[in-house]
Parts: sequence; C-alpha cells; structure tokens
Amino acid sequence: MIDTRPLRVFLCDLTHDTIILVSDTIPLNVGFIGSYLKKHLGERVELSLFKYPLSLLEAFKENPSDVVGLSNYSWNSNLSEKMAGVAKSINKEILTVQGGTNFPHTKDEQLKFLLKRPNTDLHVELEGESSFLNILVRAIEVSSYNEIFETPVNGLVFIAPSTRDSAPRLVVGQSPGRMKTLEDIPSPYTTRLLDQFFDGRLTPFLETNRGCLFKCAFCHTGSDYFNKINHFSDERVRAEISYIAPRVAEHGIVNLHIADTNFGMYPRDKSTCEALYEAQQAHGWPQQIMATTGKNSKERVINITSILGKLFSVNMSVQSMDQKVLENINRSNIRIDDYIKINEELQRNGRSTKAELIIGLPGETKDSFIKGVESVVESGASSTTIYTLMLLHGTEFKDPTYRALHGIKGKYRIVPLNYGEYDGYKVFDY
Repeated sequence: MIDTRPLRVFLCDLTHDTIILVSDTIPLNVGFIGSYLKKHLGERVELSLFKYPLSLLEAFKENPSDVVGLSNYSWNSNLSEKMAGVAKSINKEILTVQGGTNFPHTKDEQLKFLLKRPNTDLHVELEGESSFLNILVRAIEVSSYNEIFETPVNGLVFIAPSTRDSAPRLVVGQSPGRMKTLEDIPSPYTTRLLDQFFDGRLTPFLETNRGCLFKCAFCHTGSDYFNKINHFSDERVRAEISYIAPRVAEHGIVNLHIADTNFGMYPRDKSTCEALYEAQQAHGWPQQIMATTGKNSKERVINITSILGKLFSVNMSVQSMDQKVLENINRSNIRIDDYIKINEELQRNGRSTKAELIIGLPGETKDSFIKGVESVVESGASSTTIYTLMLLHGTEFKDPTYRALHGIKGKYRIVPLNYGEYDGYKVFDY
C-alpha cells in the first residue's frame, strides 16, 4: 500500500471525556495488539496509541496515519466511527479498522451493522491480535489501497467496496481460533508501550486470563467461542503488577480494574492477590480493586481474596432471583441461604459485598423483580446496584429469534455521559 517506509499505525481505545472520563482505564486492549504487532513486524510498523479524542484529532491533522484501528464498544462505537470519518476526510485511502465486543456474530447482522458505518473499512471478528496482524501484513504487501479488498482476510469482515452502493456483499475471512498460548502476546506494560498512559487520569487494567465457563445470554463471553479459559503466566502477572505499582502510586492513582470475567474462582488467582498485597505494602497501591468475581465457588473467591481484606469488595451478582428468568438467560445462582451466609461471613471480617441485578430480563415481572430486590437487601449485601438490560451486539439479545421468543422490544437511549463535542463534532453513543 505504501513504499518502503514503516507503515504508520494509530491504535485507539477512545473514551468520551467532555463531562468525565467514561472509560477511565489504561488502554490495555490496544496495548495487546500493539505489542503483538511489534513482535511480528518490528520496524516495519510505526505505532501510536490513543485514549483521548482530541489527541487523536490533533495527530490526524499533524501527521495522519496509513492505518487506524479503533475499539468498538457500546460506550464508544459512534465515537470511533466519527473518528474514522475524520480520518477519511483527510486521506480517503487511509485503512480504517474497528474491533471489539460491540459486533454481531451472525452474517446478516454484521452486514446491517457495517452498512451503518460507512467510514469503517473492515471489522475484526472476535479476538483481535492475530487478525489485526493479518490486515497489516496485507496492507504492507499490496501495491494499492483497492487491492486490500480483492480477497478475504482471515479474522476480518468487510463489505466489498464496489458493492456497497448497489447490492452490498459481505466478505468474511476465516474465523480466528482462540489464542491458546497468551504468552505469545508480549506484555504492553513491561515493554513500555503503555507508559504514556501513566498520566494521573487513567486506572490500570490487568488481565490474568481470557474466557468464561458460563453462557449468560446478556454477555458476549457467553458465546461458545470463549468457553475455554486461557491464562497468562503467574510470572508475567507478577511482573506487570511490579511495573505498574510505583508508576501509578507516583500520580496518586488508588484503583485497579481486573478484566477477568470470574476472578478468584481459580486457585492460581491466589498468586495474583499475593502480588497485589505486596505492591500495596510497598507502594500504597492499590487501595481499591474492581473485579467481576466468580459466579460460583464463592467460598474459594472469599478465601483467595481475603489476602487483600477490605481492598477487595466481593461481587455477589445475581441478575435475577426468579428461577424462570435465570433459565431464560442461561444462568444459575447459589441458594439464597448460602448467599446470606456468605454475606454474613464477609461482614464479620469487615469486608463489603456488592450485589447486582438487571432490570428488564425476559420473563421478569414487576412483582418478581421487587421480590428479588427485597431478597438481596435482606441477605445483608453492603450495596445493591441495578442495571438496565442492554441489548448488546454479540449476545443473544440481538438475535431476532431469541427476541421474538421472549417478546423483547428494544428502545434507544443515550448511554449515560456517553456524548461529547470534539473540535466542533457532536457525538452521541446510544
């Protein structure tokens, strides 16, 4: 696509920041992709990473890239599409790629999705590291922008450009397999790719494994694709914690987000908790840990995270207390008696618990939901958070058959705080 100079690549995990930082985490996702690209392409690529929209706009104007990769989640999907449009207005042959969980799994829905995003050339399907590498290798090897789209690219989906305005044709590459050996991805922390984001505004993000054993209908990891758990090594996780701690403590950051879907449910998580405790003793960080804990094995979760004491609030998500609703969403809860005992035990040890419910699940009624809330409150949970059901891409709630079965009708609303104005552009994510 270009001459012998390095391919200039922008990797962006953008957040709305007009009111507050909606997504306040260090962009670990694009960090993984960047470190994987550097491992395989070395000096053939020149990488720049972005979190803030205005910084990206400034970079587009000063020295635009050849490729821009943008994360696509429910909180920044339209923001990413707008920035892809800005990139195209500067250079119509810039290659724009989106990737993330906010993408359908069925081909019909993928076509509809991409038709609404004319500034996005390609979308990564599922895990992103090897797929993004595939498109960059293609971009390096071809002699023109149009050649990129002549044949499928493994792990990516796109609309054949010549068909978009007439009879749109979806081109689908071979679906990527899961990355079984996560150590193949160099750490973006210890390779210093994320150093610029230790800026006093962003919270560190830590991932120790990928995948989920559960099949919850409202979550994208309920897909069969994610059903096997793959782990980063204990040594790597400890090295990352040691690297992060002094750098964020210097800026007064007190929090940590853990990306795992079921933290504390696996015996190896004890090593992570020990490393975090050591970091806290040495650097005063972290002082609060946000994590989604295991859906079962609560006794193990409690025992493992007890190392961290009050730093770690145990997440006691139930989503609903109605058995029929739980069946509808492929979920089960622990018995209410056990739920109460766990809350009592945690409180005796001075620890807090956070209960979570979702309003609007299929089969839930006003009466059953109120009874569920009463049960959770009476169980002794320290706090209760109620979320509104979101019909997310990549979940069963975007499947027309599933929605028809349960009589689900969707409505639109702005995701709270997910809007902003950037260099004269007004963007709303809904």
